[in-house]
Amino acid sequence: MISSKDVYHVVAATIPFPLYVAMILAYTSVKWWKLFTPEQCGGINKFVAKFSIPLLSFNIISANNPYNMSPRLLLSDFVQKLLAIVLIGVVTRFWFRGWRLSLVITGLSLSTLPNTLIIGVPVLKAMYGGKAESLLSQIVFLQSIVWYNFLLFLFEVNAAMDATANPSPEVAGVGTIGMALIKENRRMEQQNMNKKLLRTQEGK
Repeated sequence: MISSKDVYHVVAATIPFPLYVAMILAYTSVKWWKLFTPEQCGGINKFVAKFSIPLLSFNIISANNPYNMSPRLLLSDFVQKLLAIVLIGVVTRFWFRGWRLSLVITGLSLSTLPNTLIIGVPVLKAMYGGKAESLLSQIVFLQSIVWYNFLLFLFEVNAAMDATANPSPEVAGVGTIGMALIKENRRMEQQNMNKKLLRTQEGK
């Protein structure tokens, strides 16, 4: 049961936190104050995606020792992901009458990969102390090192399956080397046509 004291600690840890103050000011400055143009917002978003979030992730991951991670946490995390994949796969199989890997990827991301890095660390640290922060750093480590790469692999598999199911008529069954040969043949044909055209014009 969460007491009023726990709620106070959560609010005290969340509201003054510089990240949330910056998020509130950013939303207000764009929504009502109109201080930033869409182009400027795009640049800020790119800065956050390429610098702020990676540095924050590195700060959390670098403080974690993979040799001292909790075996129970590792086991529970892998079991959670496995059950989620099986359950989402069964639902997509019977609900949509077919296997859809894209829905499995989306469901796995939404159900098992929360915003632990930004929201979970300050909130659970305020509620349960330093032990919760240590467990959360391990969860962030697993998400960044294992599960995000696993999702990227699933995205590549899904793209390959789509390409196989809907191949281009010209390059069906042709790999990368075949594509290069086709392009080279087209270039040679274009050169031959240009030479014939020049000879025709010279003959005239």
